Formats: sequence, structure tokens, C-alpha cells
Amino acid sequence: MNTNDPIRVMREGAVALIELNDPPYNRLGKSLFDRLEETVDSLAEDPSVRALVVRGAGELNFSVGADIREFGVAASQRGIKAFIEQRWSVIRRIETMGTPVVCAIRGACLGGGLEIALGCHFRIAARGSKIGLPEVELGVVPAWGGTQRLVRTIGRARALDIMLRAKKLDADEALAAGIVTEVCEPEELNARASALAAELAAKAPIAVAGILEAVVLGGPKSLEEGLGHEYAALERTISSEDMQEGVMAFLQKRAPSFKGK
Repeated sequence: MNTNDPIRVMREGAVALIELNDPPYNRLGKSLFDRLEETVDSLAEDPSVRALVVRGAGELNFSVGADIREFGVAASQRGIKAFIEQRWSVIRRIETMGTPVVCAIRGACLGGGLEIALGCHFRIAARGSKIGLPEVELGVVPAWGGTQRLVRTIGRARALDIMLRAKKLDADEALAAGIVTEVCEPEELNARASALAAELAAKAPIAVAGILEAVVLGGPKSLEEGLGHEYAALERTISSEDMQEGVMAFLQKRAPSFKGK
């Protein structure tokens, strides 16, 4: 493992851990995001990966967001639209890769950091975290999908209250708002995120991918279109070996062993 790589990847069985490696702030600069793009694409094509954890390096922060030192530089090199579209694409890839992703939040999870977290399916926050989209204080808008994902996660009124007032929620406030799914003590965070990912990795991969598709892709659409995604997922599972294994395990009163087939 290259300790200087802006993205570090580790394995715990069927779980892959992605670590944003620019401590203590884990700023989302160009080199880090380019490597994150490569990493996510590679892991999405690896059938041995059944769940992921995204976390920040060090003990202080998940991510303070975009690297302000690069404001204007990366955009001028690529053009602002291409710069933003890369961010959209990578976070959307995390969201739609068909593998459950757990985000482990500690310290600052602000701006682009929260936008990455919102693309994950589970968010666990350690007490002491500060969570928000305060871009309005810099005279800009959350532009990596934050305006859209936050409102879809917690509703328009709460999302506007957080963004327009540049609120930074603590872990318990974020849990009450519905931004995070669980709160724990800082020393428990990595173990808790890994345990949740391992639990998800033990589920039937085809069924897991089907539920993610139906909810993530179908959820924002009309009911009829959403039901189409649900039925397509059902068709993939109904004839799978995993379904046969699940039924037999239930009848035999034992734990199933799913193969993703």
C-alpha cells in the first residue's frame, strides 16, 4: 500500500475500504478526485467486492471539502463544466454501482465531503462531527450534487435551512434530521462502519444490487417507472442460485451462503 497515494484502498474480506488520504483535512483536490475516479471504476467491476466503506485518513476529519487553494486552477485547466461533471460522475458512480457503500464520518464533513457522503447508502457519524453544506459563505452554491441529494434525503424545508444558513450540524442533529443513519463514539467509528459493511456483504449480491437499483434509480421517478425497476430486479433474482440457496437455508433453519449467482 502506497502511503503517499491520495486514495488508499484496503480489503477486509469482501469489503473494500477507500480512504481519502490527505490528513488532517482530507481536502478534495484534483489529484485525489482523479484517483477516486479510477478507484471507484475499478472496484465497481470487481465481483469479489460486495460492500465498501469510504472514510477519511487520520483521526480528525472525514473531509473539509474542496481544496480552496485550487479554486479556479482546475476549472481553468478543464473548463468549469468538465470540472463539475467529473464530480457529478464519480459521486453518481458510487451511488449507482450496485454495491452498498457505507460512509464513516468524523470531524468535518463539509461541502464536497458531505456531497460524497450523500452519494453513499449508509452514513455513520462519530460524535464531534460537523456536517453541512456551507458553500453560501464562500459566495457559491453546493455544486457536486449537494442541492439535489440533500433535499431528496431530508426534504426541501430542512435542506434549505441547512444550506441557506450555512449550518454545521453535530452528529446527533444530523441523525435527527435524517442525514446520517447512526451515531457512535469516535473510537468506535471504523469498527462500526466495517461491521455494517461486512453485514451487507453477507447478503445476496444480486438481490442487494436489485434493491439499490429500484430505490436509487426508481425512487425519484413516477410510481409506474419505479415499479418497472422493481420488477426488473425481481426477474434477475427469481431464477438465481442465490434465491434457491436462500429458500433452502430458510427451510433448513441455517444461515445462507450466497455466491452472487
